[in-house]
Amino acid sequence: MQTLRECTCDISVIVPVYNLERFLLPLLTTLINQDLGDYKAEYIFVLNNCTDDSEGMIRVSGLPGQILQCTQQGCGPARNVGFDAASGRYIWFMDGDDWLLSDTAIKQVLDKAYAEDANILWIPFASENYKYNYFSMVWQYLLRRDFVAEFRFPAIQPAEDDAYMRQVLRKAGRNEQNYWTLPRVDRPLYFYNYMREGSNMYRCLVKHEQI
Repeated sequence: MQTLRECTCDISVIVPVYNLERFLLPLLTTLINQDLGDYKAEYIFVLNNCTDDSEGMIRVSGLPGQILQCTQQGCGPARNVGFDAASGRYIWFMDGDDWLLSDTAIKQVLDKAYAEDANILWIPFASENYKYNYFSMVWQYLLRRDFVAEFRFPAIQPAEDDAYMRQVLRKAGRNEQNYWTLPRVDRPLYFYNYMREGSNMYRCLVKHEQI
């Protein structure tokens, strides 16, 4: 198992980015506006062969953290690069086309995680077009970094989250049927921008319809 970096902040927000210039503003805005209280956060954006100005948007935001590069295609490898660079006690993997629903979302999840001494915290989400709960959506979990230290995302698309979260939930004594029994915050704090054009899910379904 790779040696973890020393904890220097409470949370590392890790965001894989592939040509999201048109979609990043809501997430960047809600991250900039976060009231963290006494907590410290770092924001790690991992550029995945971008050909647009996603990097420029992130730099202009002024968010504290790192902008890294991942040449291996896919969210899984990009998240792994971000994890290896992280120094937070907790990890929150977010998608660059989603956003937070409260200016205290990060503070709320950390308050609950520290109060519960949680290895995993379940974070309810909202969405206009997606009405189901599915165990492997990695952005609906706050993960304690040392608890998931041995796990990495596979280099597959889509469904890289499935293999990763099965391992994490198994270590936590849960599975795909009872993950919702984990400690949780009381209300949705994350917005899932389901099926925006160009997303992995969109490309997968379009390809399926064309077969």
